[in-house]
This record gives sequence, C-alpha cells and structure tokens, in this order.
Amino acid sequence: MNTESIRHIIRAVLILLVQVLVLKRIGLSNSWIWMHGNIFIYPVIVLLLPFRLSRHYVIVIGFLLGLLIDMFYDTIGVHAFSLTATAYARGLLLSYLEPRGGYQLSMSPTQYSMGLNWLVTYTSLCMVIHTFLFFTAEIFTFVYIGQIVLNTLVTFFLSMAVIMVYHLLFNPKT
Repeated sequence: MNTESIRHIIRAVLILLVQVLVLKRIGLSNSWIWMHGNIFIYPVIVLLLPFRLSRHYVIVIGFLLGLLIDMFYDTIGVHAFSLTATAYARGLLLSYLEPRGGYQLSMSPTQYSMGLNWLVTYTSLCMVIHTFLFFTAEIFTFVYIGQIVLNTLVTFFLSMAVIMVYHLLFNPKT
C-alpha cells in the first residue's frame, strides 16, 4: 500500500468517526431544523476517491461504507442504497464535468487540483442525488413528496455547509 492509499483510509476513518460519534448526536435534537434535516459528510469519502479508481471499485466501496453507516444509524440499507447510487452517479458526473484537457489520472477531485468552482458544482450535484435518494428510500413512497423535498433541501444545505468548511480548512491535495 502506498502513502496515498493510507491517506485515503485515514481520512475515511476520521470522517466516519465524526459522522457516527458527533453528527449523529446533533440530529437527535427536537428543533425544527433537525426534525427535517441531518448533516451527512460521509459521502465525501467516495467523492474524493482518485480519478484512476475504477467505477466498479468505487461502487463497492460506496456500498460497504453505506452498510457500515447503516449499522450505526440502525437503518436497513438506506445509507447503503443512497451511497451506492451516488458512487455510480459519480462516474457519470465526472464524465459530464470533465474539462477540455481531460483528467490527469494521478489527481483526485479536490479544490487543490480542480479549483473551487468545479468542486462546488461536483459536490453539489452528488449531494443532491445522495440526499434525495436517501429520503426517498427512507420514506419509500411518493405520497410524501413534499416531505422528501423539504428534508432533501434542509439536509443538502446543512451538509454542503459542513463539507465546504471541511474543504476550505483541510484542502486535501489527494
């Protein structure tokens, strides 16, 4: 294992710890905002994987991370479903957002390598997909489409705020 892989694993472990030990507890409040929203930062693990990593590996990693989160949140496959779908959509979004010169395979989708505008667009699209699919799977009926959209919007804005602070503070190079 090279140092880049070790960095990705350490980052994943730290983000998972923050998600399940800190951010899960914040969502237990009775405030209106927490009744309709959560903060999800764990999709960043999948979003920051290197460009050269095969889509199949990214999907498997997304599924396994989703199952791990499901164990801590006592949900049955909801996180696994939404993170697996996000991992699949990541490949499509990367090809859609590909710059004219293409990607250098040694790079990761970070602010350092791609720029802030590209990163905000990429992360926003992935997080909208993730949060919408999460609440659709959680509620599991379109009868409550208003509730799904409200929860998606609140969670999206809360999560994006925290994710952007993460990117600005730590600015991962890989």
